[in-house]
Amino acid sequence: MSSGVVKDLKDKAEKTWTNTKRLLAFMSVWGLIFSLVTISHLGVAFDYDDTLVNSGAAYSKAFASASQAYSPQFWAVVNQSYDLEKPKLIVYPLAWLFRVFGFRIAVITARPAIEADPLKKEWRHLVSRGNFFFGADGGAKHQHLQSGNFVLFFGDSDTDIEEARKARVFPIRIRRSPKSLYKDDYHPGTFGELVIPFSEY
Repeated sequence: MSSGVVKDLKDKAEKTWTNTKRLLAFMSVWGLIFSLVTISHLGVAFDYDDTLVNSGAAYSKAFASASQAYSPQFWAVVNQSYDLEKPKLIVYPLAWLFRVFGFRIAVITARPAIEADPLKKEWRHLVSRGNFFFGADGGAKHQHLQSGNFVLFFGDSDTDIEEARKARVFPIRIRRSPKSLYKDDYHPGTFGELVIPFSEY
């Protein structure tokens, strides 16, 4: 066997061993973080509309089809139109990253839970069982945050930031899509909170 072939084999073996050591180091770090997080039962919570998903299309459908805005029929259409919603390009993978590291994922939304079982089922792989909270408008959000051992709350509205701080949970602002139907209660950075860049998409 020529010296050149031997050298190539040696180089490949060293590269494989180096990559294996990196993988083992990553797995060790992941295992440590996962163990600490799961033992502590730590959670990360997300607002739903304009935070985890761009849901303007679902609301547009409800406004067009329901006889009265914000009626039970309206919310039934919104909750059943999840196929029209688009997960945010940064926020959705980020939620899964926390999930992989052992954090309990929750969603806290101001929507009422009218015919919402299909929506909860759609998110069952990401959202921990029993952690899709509906009707949490106004002061109700901080109550869920206080009772769930959450360390982070991602939200789009000023109220989301205030409610997280009231619950002593670290708030992170997600930008709204320019196409969002909801324009009020939105002043990113006003409270000195961390704002995720490009999170409107």
